[in-house]
Amino acid sequence: MTDAPDRGGFKDKVLGKVKQAAGTALDDAALRQEGELHQEKVKGAEEAREVEDRAAQEREAAEITAAERENAVERQELAAEEAATARATQLEQERRQDEASVTRDAARQEVALDQQETAERAVVAGEIDRARAERQQTDAEAAALEAEANRAKQAAAALDEAASRSQS
Repeated sequence: MTDAPDRGGFKDKVLGKVKQAAGTALDDAALRQEGELHQEKVKGAEEAREVEDRAAQEREAAEITAAERENAVERQELAAEEAATARATQLEQERRQDEASVTRDAARQEVALDQQETAERAVVAGEIDRARAERQQTDAEAAALEAEANRAKQAAAALDEAASRSQS
């Protein structure tokens, strides 16, 4: 049989009881006291094992709690990263939408300016046409007045000539 460690202290417990009983039977106080000491040693070892077991359980519980806290922190960090990524994505989408809106507005303004410029050119062309027509009319009226003035001069010259002939 192999010598396995006696975790429960069974041998010492039995040995202590045997020594205590033998000491009582033989009226040997030293032997009885030695038996009591063996039993106290076993009790102390049992208590030490219980304390070690509780300490191991508490260590395991502390490790589990620490791991849970670490996992919770990691989950929070992941959630924060996801939120930051989502926010960055949202901001990028908003930036693109704003950029597209600005581009659309600029195109609309350009079309409006082109339309306004076309309208202004049409107005100017109309004014130029009216001014030309007015000038042509004024030129025609001036030519008619010059022709009338020339006729009046000719009539006056003819009258002057007729009057000079009648006086001579």
